[in-house]
Amino acid sequence: MLRPIKIIALSSFVSVSVIGMILYAMSSKPKRNWIITSGNEGGKYQEVANALGDVLSKQGEREFEVLTSLGSHQNLEALAKGKADLALVQNDISSAEDAHSLAILYEEALHLIVRKEINSALQLNGSVIAIGTQSGGTEGMAKATLAHLGINPASFSREPLDESLNKLANGELDCVCVVTGVGNSTLKKHLAKGKLALLPIGSNPYENLKLSYPFIQPSNIPSGAYPSHSGDRLPRDSIPTIGTRVVLVCSPALEEEDAYEMSRSIDSAQAKLTKAHPLFAQISNPTETLLQHPLHEGARLFFERTKPNFFQEWADTIALVFSLIAVTWGAAKAMSQIYLKRMKDSLDKFFAKVDAITSELIEGVDEERANEIARELHDIRRETTQKLIAEELGADDSFVIFQRQLHTAQQLVNESLRKARSPSPFAE
Repeated sequence: MLRPIKIIALSSFVSVSVIGMILYAMSSKPKRNWIITSGNEGGKYQEVANALGDVLSKQGEREFEVLTSLGSHQNLEALAKGKADLALVQNDISSAEDAHSLAILYEEALHLIVRKEINSALQLNGSVIAIGTQSGGTEGMAKATLAHLGINPASFSREPLDESLNKLANGELDCVCVVTGVGNSTLKKHLAKGKLALLPIGSNPYENLKLSYPFIQPSNIPSGAYPSHSGDRLPRDSIPTIGTRVVLVCSPALEEEDAYEMSRSIDSAQAKLTKAHPLFAQISNPTETLLQHPLHEGARLFFERTKPNFFQEWADTIALVFSLIAVTWGAAKAMSQIYLKRMKDSLDKFFAKVDAITSELIEGVDEERANEIARELHDIRRETTQKLIAEELGADDSFVIFQRQLHTAQQLVNESLRKARSPSPFAE
């Protein structure tokens, strides 16, 4: 039964390949590699940039080269000097040089790491605190938060994260501040040794800082996000904090067509990107109110769909391709139905769990139940990610929608915890 299907599929593949070669020959625009500047070696920015480059290289006409850097400021400098085409930057970071946005990739949170014997922010007065390299993006948010908490350090230290954490463990520093995606591999490595801990901020500074720092946002480090030496997960309870978005930016000189194609490629590849790195589940359409750097006109055209897309431009050729593919569609659909239904049924169970949790949060819960729910949501995110990697769930639009539902539930539980921990205005 499979033999005729294979023959038809091979014929269709040959036909599509021939058409593809014709389209390639018709394109006269020279192709070159895209250079992405990311972050420190082994850091979250490099992980994300590598995943982005790998996925887009496989589905596009260009290859991507990833450069390491010291962080957002250096990335913006690389764009300004023409050393990179694209860059990952924190959305709260501005520069004298212009940069234009292409996509919002994911969210980052401010982490405060201390030795285990420190359990209060007040113990950090007169201390030595690391705030990242001068080219990174942590310094501004860290200093503002420390001031909000009433902490007056004796001095600041500026070096890469791995070096700072080693000094912290050796007693040469008292605290390390870093703005990064939850689950940073360097933090995982050092927290697992058992000498360090995540410091609860206590009072979320967002409401106090949002007017002077409009591109920050409330954030949360969920319970169990990091390993510990004892085998438990850290933190024990979720930590409300502040954060920002990581944005893919480019030079204003990038051609409109290229910016349009880049935004289109990221949008169409989100499911594949999410499978390559879970943080890509947070990709969202950029809007001017969310962006420090203005949206590139090419990206705007894509998101507003005012320019004919690829399918419209090559309608006749695409019709020919689809006519060839349609020959194999019926058989392929029948063979895949059972597999797809099994994955859908599995994902539906998680949808139901999160929906029930969301309803409970909307009705209102106390602090104890909110903490339980935060742990439940973390377990759900971990289990679904493991199933995605094991291909027991599909990296499709349904999974992306589920991730957004999970994110909404996490925001609701964070708000419940904030309200529960806020003192009553009528308290004596």
